[in-house]
Amino acid sequence: MLLSQNAFIVRPLNLFLMVCISLVFGISHDLPDYTSESCTFKISLRNFRSILSWELKNHSIVATHYKLLYTIMSKPEDLKIVKNCANTTRSFCDLTDEWRSTHEAYVTSLEGFSGNTTLFNCSHNFWLDIDMSFEPPEFEIVGFTNHINVIVKFPSIVEEELQFDLSLVIEEQSEGIVKKHKPTIKGNMSGNFTYIIDKLIPNTNYCVSVYFDHNDEQAVIKSPLKCTLLQPGQESEFS
Repeated sequence: MLLSQNAFIVRPLNLFLMVCISLVFGISHDLPDYTSESCTFKISLRNFRSILSWELKNHSIVATHYKLLYTIMSKPEDLKIVKNCANTTRSFCDLTDEWRSTHEAYVTSLEGFSGNTTLFNCSHNFWLDIDMSFEPPEFEIVGFTNHINVIVKFPSIVEEELQFDLSLVIEEQSEGIVKKHKPTIKGNMSGNFTYIIDKLIPNTNYCVSVYFDHNDEQAVIKSPLKCTLLQPGQESEFS
């Protein structure tokens, strides 16, 4: 009994001495960061694809590759690896084919590596209905004498569960006046959609932005403005 007590006393003493030596001589040991707060995650609907992206808060950590795992909170299952993000060098992952339910909570784990060394492990829980942000769709504009054609580009096929009760908003700006158009889209948002902004004034510069509006109060992400000068008798180029 006396031997084991002495051994118990010696181990903390040795550890204390190692810490003191490290502090005195500036010796440091890189240990993996296992705090959930070491990463910032973002889940976005981009061109109707569910994209999870991440960023390290400590920019001095440089990972060569990442591994993403997840499980569904309501199901008693172990974490499983996302196949297309099992050894990815990108700081994002397409989860469209993995996360298909907007009513489930997804428990996510991200591991970062440098070669064979684990640098960090972050975790986060996602509810798509709450956490999803909606990026604006791609679009073009074509100007005529007194109207503008706005061509919004949707994917040819969009899964119904990824519609999220979204409303398309087309914002028109000219000489400090902003007007919002909310076109009615019949059926799913798929394929190209053309909306005409008419009764416009010739020889006037107009700018257009498009974005999605959601029933919940997520922050709106507007597209960059595209502008055109309406010239009489001819189509105008868009920029």
